[in-house]
Amino acid sequence: MRIEIKDKKNFIKMFNSIYINHKISTINGISIDSRKVMKNDIFFPIKGKNYDGHKFINDALENGAIASFSEVNTNDKNIIKTKSIKSEIYKLVRKWRELSKSKIIGITGSNGKTTAKNLLYHLLDNKFNCNKTIGNYNSLIGFPISFLSSRINDDYSILEYGASKPNEIKLLCKIISPDYSLITNISNAHIKNYKSFKELFDTKYALYISTKSNGTIFINSDQLEIKDSIENRRIISFGFRKNAKLLKNYLLINNKKISIPENIAYLKDIILSTYIISNYLGISNQEFENSLKSFSPSTGRGNYMKFNKFTLIDDSYNANPNSVKFAIDRFSNININGKKIFILGDMLELGDIEANEHNKLADTFNESNIDIILTYGNLSKDIHKNIYKQKYSKHYYNKNKLKNELNNLVCKNDLIYLKGSRSMKLENLFIKN
Repeated sequence: MRIEIKDKKNFIKMFNSIYINHKISTINGISIDSRKVMKNDIFFPIKGKNYDGHKFINDALENGAIASFSEVNTNDKNIIKTKSIKSEIYKLVRKWRELSKSKIIGITGSNGKTTAKNLLYHLLDNKFNCNKTIGNYNSLIGFPISFLSSRINDDYSILEYGASKPNEIKLLCKIISPDYSLITNISNAHIKNYKSFKELFDTKYALYISTKSNGTIFINSDQLEIKDSIENRRIISFGFRKNAKLLKNYLLINNKKISIPENIAYLKDIILSTYIISNYLGISNQEFENSLKSFSPSTGRGNYMKFNKFTLIDDSYNANPNSVKFAIDRFSNININGKKIFILGDMLELGDIEANEHNKLADTFNESNIDIILTYGNLSKDIHKNIYKQKYSKHYYNKNKLKNELNNLVCKNDLIYLKGSRSMKLENLFIKN
């Protein structure tokens, strides 16, 4: 991971006020990967289970870093000794937050948080000075470092709060607490790392509980209920069962029509959420509609790719039971002239429920009007055994054999949908590395 420092003058001033014995006169970026270090970067050597960044401090300096932190004693004048690399990162970020004038919009959820962050940024950045969490850097390391790429005069910082373990969002909120917050939904994604669904739920819900006391909470009543612990904050509740409807080519929100491009209509919950937030912050309906027209989801998050004979929906960035069911429903409701081919890779990090959750998807496929179901991996092997005979279904352990099968099956006007956990790398079926 590497980020560029955009507000260089103010960052240098802040850095020199903290590290008076290691002052810098220039800055380019911050990196935790020595291979990505550029001239005038600062290097943070992170320790992990299987690696230690301290082994690459010299490499970072040779690559042009002006300084590096280290938990190991050294006489090198370009190395700043510390007891904890993480504590230095948090120290810089907390100080940057004190200097920053931006309001923090915090987003989390089991599904859709990155797309919601990107869409909200797309909506607000045309009118305000904004920044956002870079990529999916939403962890205890990536999240704070990403914030350092902001400018202190930004109006809004849209931050993605991620959690793969209990209490992580609470810890992130201690570093940067949100002024506004949204939880897209909470499902059993990554539940392998939690003792129970309640523990996972409480970890995500901490974003609302940790929102500033004078802040605003946006809550989709279709997905979540308001708990007593957040009732002392300003709450704006919305939902399709409350004040919105999705019609053929527009949303009806509080009796106002909002045109929706057909290619992103499946993002109805995210579009509704971002409309409510952006409208609250001063984005007009016309500005909202205009921005929607130019929005495209990130690679692997439901974007369309056109090939010579067929079209592909690449939703292969991640998968859990809730998002796969949503994908099947989305795909089933699309009208096309050719065949619908769904490719499903394993859903990972589900712990003891992995076999049951995979097998339950056979019923979801059977209720759909998808023509062909191709599964790939060790966990999804039994799905096709329970697919109705009128549908075509096969399972593969070998990606090359799956690719050959696709080449034989696909015809003009067909539509293919990719869905699977990140490490399944289903996009490699179509994209050369």
